[in-house]
Amino acid sequence: MDRATQVKLKFDRSRYHISSLSSEIGSYLAREPFAVHDAEDAQGDLVYRVTVREHPPIELSLLLGDAIHNARAALDYLARQLVEAGGGAPNRDTAFPVAASATAFADLCKKALKGALPAAITGVESLHPYLGGDDRFWKLHKLDIADKHHLLLTVGAAHASVNVSFGLPGGEEAIVLPLLPVNRAYPLQDGTEIFRVMKAARESATQGVGGAHSFSFDVAFGDGVVVSGEPVMPTINNLVGGIEGAVAPLYQFIQ
Repeated sequence: MDRATQVKLKFDRSRYHISSLSSEIGSYLAREPFAVHDAEDAQGDLVYRVTVREHPPIELSLLLGDAIHNARAALDYLARQLVEAGGGAPNRDTAFPVAASATAFADLCKKALKGALPAAITGVESLHPYLGGDDRFWKLHKLDIADKHHLLLTVGAAHASVNVSFGLPGGEEAIVLPLLPVNRAYPLQDGTEIFRVMKAARESATQGVGGAHSFSFDVAFGDGVVVSGEPVMPTINNLVGGIEGAVAPLYQFIQ
């Protein structure tokens, strides 16, 4: 098996887990695990609160951790192949360098890729895989560390959007606009307020300016990680897919 294929197989495995994760999240959301109730408060505002019927299952955390670990392992496989292709001998320091700053990266890169071709090292440096450079590398790296140390990367429910139906004068078909909340209200708990219609807006709605509201929900990363509160699927797809594409030019050095 050629060197590049070994790296690609690890990325393939990560995408396999991402696909499974997407399916499981879809199944979870399809069970309608949330209910929204509205009530008027003392000021005449209409307040929408959520009831959580089912929290995200633990299997989502397991699949997420597997996807992250395989993607990070693919980078380390690549580093090893770069060293071997350059005639070097991989050692305990050999790894794909990811650091918290440009300065820390420069020091780390010398040890992590010792023995690789100068052009290969330059190629890695051009990716800026550190915090403040291409942050995707840093986020993936930190998520992998969190998964190894905490056993599970927790996930939770989050408020994704408010879908507002606006009635139009003259009987024209209503327009439905999905509005992203300023506060995703993560993590959702019973009784969390997710939307409020002020009294003045309610009065306008009775005149045809605004209409019914519906809500959509998502699964987000848990507390204590670099992407806390961010939606799982777009975030993990961006990290793994973006990083895989970014490192693809390095395969020329391991042919």
